[in-house]
Amino acid sequence: MKKAIFIMLDQYADWEAGYLAGLLNQKEDWEVKTASTQNEIMSIGGFHTKVDHLLDELPKQIDLLVLIGGNSWHLGFCCEV
Repeated sequence: MKKAIFIMLDQYADWEAGYLAGLLNQKEDWEVKTASTQNEIMSIGGFHTKVDHLLDELPKQIDLLVLIGGNSWHLGFCCEV
């Protein structure tokens, strides 16, 4: 089974993941999971979300990694370029 991981930080843009996640979840050969820096996060729209994985505990095999936008990316949670 192929695995897609959606990385979502606190204050993530909840509208960005819906279309792709919906398409993948309809496929029998895809599994969609979420990951973040903490166990529970909140979207810009106020959705409380319990994620499947913490970033430091991601599975070794990931077929698709999706970075969801939001207000937290500019706060330095990611690497510097």
